[in-house]
Amino acid sequence: MPLYVERLEKKGTLFLQMFNHIVGVLESKTLTEAVLDAGGVGYLLRIPQSTSAALPQPGQRVKLLAYLNVSQDSQTLYGFATAAERAFFLQLLTVSGVGPKLALAVLSGGRTEDIQQAIRLGDYASLKRIKGIGEGTAKKIVLELGKILIHQAETPQKAGSAKEGIKPVIAPGLDQQTDLAVKAVVQLQQVPPDVALQAVQRAFAELSAAGPERPVVQDVIQRAMKYV
Repeated sequence: MPLYVERLEKKGTLFLQMFNHIVGVLESKTLTEAVLDAGGVGYLLRIPQSTSAALPQPGQRVKLLAYLNVSQDSQTLYGFATAAERAFFLQLLTVSGVGPKLALAVLSGGRTEDIQQAIRLGDYASLKRIKGIGEGTAKKIVLELGKILIHQAETPQKAGSAKEGIKPVIAPGLDQQTDLAVKAVVQLQQVPPDVALQAVQRAFAELSAAGPERPVVQDVIQRAMKYV
């Protein structure tokens, strides 16, 4: 069986896998597990709750993207309904102290897009509401993945791959980072966009004056929220 390669360029991490996907008849499912009968072999896969919700009733033929985790005393298959879920799962595994069990818990904490947005915004409170995620782990996830997810959100998608990534929606006259910060302040502080924009512009100006590098969007958001 050929190996497939999953590479996370930002972290330099290389995943070699026997399984890309498994196609079979769904024998059973719970919120955390699914059993697929493929060629007479029953595969037990750990799954996030989002994948469980996407699966049909048992007895139907399904396809799950797979990841095989090999540890010293076990081999565990993980299954995902979408490529975005699996890619995010693999990104979480690059965070120090985050293993497959905790990465699966993060994925089960809500919609993938909402969790990624919380990481981009440095929204520790939302991450800490996920079972098993404490303050220390939430900060590690934001610190190690925040800039990567911001970069992904700002990078234009290649033709034909729009469904695989996030398309930034930019208000007229704003760059992508400012637009993201304004929307975050509006959402978190429940203020009008013009008020949020003034606060973000002030925060950008102050942070820019403090150093030569462009301010990180999480820092801009945190400072801007003090001005509304």
